[in-house]
Amino acid sequence: MGHALLDVTDVLDDPDFLDTTLVLTRKVVAQQSDGLALGKGGQITFSGVVVPDGGQELIQTAEGNQVQGDITIFTRTALTAGDADYDADVVLWNGAAYRVVATKPWLFGQTYTQAICALTDLNPKRPGTSAPDAGYL
Repeated sequence: MGHALLDVTDVLDDPDFLDTTLVLTRKVVAQQSDGLALGKGGQITFSGVVVPDGGQELIQTAEGNQVQGDITIFTRTALTAGDADYDADVVLWNGAAYRVVATKPWLFGQTYTQAICALTDLNPKRPGTSAPDAGYL
């Protein structure tokens, strides 16, 4: 299979589409002395184009209510869905936290990654606030 000939880098870098307020929480998985894993890390801002995938959906079960929702992010920032060294990244966007569940190189924009993210928390911690922590529900 050949490479895609369409380059949409100009569109993805256009300020009309590019969201510069995204916040990434990346945690390195470190083993503690008791053998349990501990995620350590911090938050950084990054830019990307965010596409909501169908909005948020309320799921009601006997155990309680849950809100589900997905977004897709096109970004030059290398996001991860997790591996032996890193927990899955958490992205704060539009007042909610989304965990990266899958990534793949995107063929229509040079050096871009496509990240599929699932809603984890409707009230994430913003830098400099005392709101609940994003992720690890």
